[in-house]
Amino acid sequence: MDRRAFLVAAGAGLAGCGSTTSPDGESERTATGTATPTSTATPTPVETATPTRTPPERRYLPQLLDVALVSTWSEPGDLAAKRIDQVRRGQPAVVAFRYRLRVPEGTINLKEGVDVTTDDELVVRRFRDVDRTVDSAGLYTWEDAMTFETAEWPTGSLTASVAVGELQLHRTSDSVATTFELVPA
Repeated sequence: MDRRAFLVAAGAGLAGCGSTTSPDGESERTATGTATPTSTATPTPVETATPTRTPPERRYLPQLLDVALVSTWSEPGDLAAKRIDQVRRGQPAVVAFRYRLRVPEGTINLKEGVDVTTDDELVVRRFRDVDRTVDSAGLYTWEDAMTFETAEWPTGSLTASVAVGELQLHRTSDSVATTFELVPA
């Protein structure tokens, strides 16, 4: 490829370049114009944060949003409105929790479970089966609670861990815990 073709192909496009042959048979390059180098801005690649996509096998897991000890629970919203951090021994301990789940149309069978521990020793474990019915597919949020009698519990710091399982597809949420104090009566 001669120089002109190379420069045109490379996009330089310098006009007036040619070649002549000298009497001894060698090629000699001449230019009729003066080439001035031009600087071309080269874009610097910028790394953009790619959002982490939830793997499909985790996308439909139940997800616990909040867990707390509450004074009483009777309806959704009590988890935030009636949150407490201690209860007297002999008084009921009410553990409230809010979770969400992607649900197909119809009824879904869930298992809600609470473990109460102290110093990594199980004090009580309770679970129950719950059926939820929806009219259309979508992401739904529910709030619920479990009440425990505390007369036989040790005083001090206790932890309530909650998990929710979806029974048809055998999917279980990660557990979420709250810590509270059981004080002497």
